[in-house]
Order: sequence, then structure tokens, then C-alpha cells
Amino acid sequence: MSDSIKPSKVSFPCKFCQKSIHVPAGLSAITAPCPYCGKEVTSPDFSELEKLDSKPAAIDKNDDVESSVPVQGAAHKKPVILGGDGTTIKKTSDLAHAETKSNEVGVGSGNEARFVWIVLIVLLSVIIGLAAWLAYQDEGAVVEGGLQAEAEGSVTAEELRQEWITHGWKKEASQVLAGFMAAKSIDERMKYAIANDGVLDDLREFYPPGSDDRDTPIEFFAHRSGAIQDHERGIFRMQYRQPGQVELSEYFAPIGTLDKIMEIKGATLIDMAYAIDKSNVSAPIAVVAFFKGTEEGLKLDASIFIQGKFRTFRSFVDYPKLGHKKIFRVAISESIDHELRDDQQYRSYRIQDFAYPEEHVNVAVKADSKIGRALADINWRGMNREYQSRNATIELGWSKDKPARLQIERFICWEFLGVGGADGKASKQAAELTKDPQKSSE
Repeated sequence: MSDSIKPSKVSFPCKFCQKSIHVPAGLSAITAPCPYCGKEVTSPDFSELEKLDSKPAAIDKNDDVESSVPVQGAAHKKPVILGGDGTTIKKTSDLAHAETKSNEVGVGSGNEARFVWIVLIVLLSVIIGLAAWLAYQDEGAVVEGGLQAEAEGSVTAEELRQEWITHGWKKEASQVLAGFMAAKSIDERMKYAIANDGVLDDLREFYPPGSDDRDTPIEFFAHRSGAIQDHERGIFRMQYRQPGQVELSEYFAPIGTLDKIMEIKGATLIDMAYAIDKSNVSAPIAVVAFFKGTEEGLKLDASIFIQGKFRTFRSFVDYPKLGHKKIFRVAISESIDHELRDDQQYRSYRIQDFAYPEEHVNVAVKADSKIGRALADINWRGMNREYQSRNATIELGWSKDKPARLQIERFICWEFLGVGGADGKASKQAAELTKDPQKSSE
């Protein structure tokens, strides 16, 4: 190819996408969109370069060399087509502030993208912050919930204990009583009973083989609320009460000899009265079941249960037996209704069955005796005190001389032995008086 032949096209790289843009040789500087990336670029002034450098501009080997030379200034008259894609190229002189507009468009696009990224970053930060805050709140709620649950747990435990003291004991007491009454042997009954002194003898006497408690069904026992102090100490009570019916003895009298009537050889009038009274279906029944909390659960005071069910107190005081002794749970108070009330050496005490308050007896006690000093706390006659009655466990006995006299053989304790009282427990005053036998209860 001759050096005199000049290329018809020259190229320059796009400053954005770096691809070659082909323009006619000798074209002055123009600004137009890149045919590849679309961004506006300004071409070099090839007309000035042609004057300064006789060397031809770079020729794209892939392009055909056009033999025709464009007319000078033709580019200023009409648009020039680049690369055959129909893109219009305008000269710099035809575009007012073309460079500025291109920069503005570039900056505008960059600012828009930057704004979008900022918004996304802000949203992401808000989401992360919200998630962290929620996690912190959840953790705080868990900790607070745990502390609250722990606090509520302690309160609930106390409330449950109070609930059991007020109502919950009833179910356990009913189960213990039902087990005691359904037992077939003494050993089985003792599993539910407090092992008090004399309870085995009572069970052997009143529960011989084959006996049961069908005459006092468990479903007719009622739960009785006692003093809150007793409940706090684990003392609870159930009670069965059947009022007396019409006395059959008012309508007929037995006819025949005592041996035939009582089927007892040599029966006395006392034996007859006792047997009739014992078998009298019209007699009232009052059974008190006391329970005491132990390490093994509630236990039944079988002694007072038997005392009420079989009316052992009335049988003992109404039908004397020389030298006979027995332990009873009673209500006791000082009385003036006694033949020895004018004798200052004695004090009279009203002793009544706890289950049957209407059944009572008056007993004289020497004031300066051990028993008299133990009972001194309830003395009110001739003293600046009010009348009072207290529960106690005592041992009653009939003297061996004739006529037999009922007396208090032993003061065991205030309240009921095995339930609220302890063996040998007396008042503080009684203890002080016991140390000094010379002191008088007056």
C-alpha cells in the first residue's frame, strides 16, 4: 500500500468501556454516545493531529480502506454514522456544554446509585438494630421471667401449704380414717394409728376378730375446722354424730329373770343396766377422729376414736369396778358442785367426756397433792380469775375400798396425749409447785 494513501477511518478507545470507536479520518473533536456502553465521549481532534503529524492515524486492520476522501467540512454539515449502527454523532460545536452534560449525567447516575446503597445500608442497619433489640428484650424477659417464676414459686409453695392446712388435709385424713376402719386386724389398724399408751389394749377389747365399723360409715364423718394454731401444729379433726332416738325403755320393760334376760349366770342389777344400755339402739353416737401430722403423714388418735365410738367414759364412771383404771381424753374445769366444796383442803373438778359434753362427773382433788398442783392453772374459786375449761389427758380410777370412790389417778398432760400433749407436760406454775411441795395452791 502506498504511503500517499491515507486511511478513511481512525479509532480511539472509549474512556469508560475501553472499546475502540471508529470515526472518519481528519474529523475534528466531537462528543457523542459510545456505541458500546452508551456513555457520551469526546473524540480527539484528528484534524489538528493530521496537520502536525504527517503519519497516518492508526488504521484498524479489520476495516476496509476507503478510496474516497471525505470533503473538508462535510462533518459540519450533516451527522456522521459510526460503525454502521445508526448512532448519530454530533460535533462539539453543535452540542452546547456537551462535556458538562456528560459529567452531569455521570454524576447523576453515580449519585442515584450511591443514594440507593445508602438507603439499603440504613435499612439493613435498622433491621440489625431491631433484631438485636428484640434479642435483648427476649433475654431480659427470660431473666425477668425466671426471677419472677422463682419469686412466684416461693409464694406458690407458701400458698399451697396454707391451702393444705385449710382444705388439703381433708383428703388425707379421710384416706387414713378409711384405711383404719377397713382394716381386718389390729396390726393393720396400727399402721394408721398413733402408738399411744394403752391403745393396743383398747383395740384388742373393742375390735375382736370379725368386727367392723359398719355402724359408723366413713361417708358420714364431717371435717371440722379447728383453731389455726392447731392446724399449724398439724392437728386436725373429723367427727361423726348421730343423735339419740326414742328411748325404748320408756315404752316397755323386760320380763323374766335376769339370767334369761341377760343370758348371764348370776347377773346383778348393775350388769343388767350396763347390758341394756350398751345394746340400746336409741343411744346417741359421737365419734371424734383426731389426726396428727408425722413424718409418715397423718395418723389417727385411735384412743379418742374408741372412747367416743364405744362411750368408754360413760361406761367407766357409771359402772364402778374396784381398782379399775383407764386413760381418757376429757375437758376439765374447776367446779363448786361437790360435797367437799367447803373444805379448803380440796378442789372439785368437773370432768366431761370430750365427745359427749353432757356426760360428766365431779371429782375432788387434794389441793396440795401433785395432781392438785398440776391442775392449779384452772383454779378460779375464791381467786381473781375467770372460769375456764381446758382439754387434758388424765387417768381415772376406782378406789379398792368400799364404797368405791372415783379419783384422778394421774394427770398426764394438757391437751390430748399423742396429738397436742406430751407425757408429763404440765403448766409452768404446776412445775414450780411440784418443786416445792410445801406451797399451797391458794
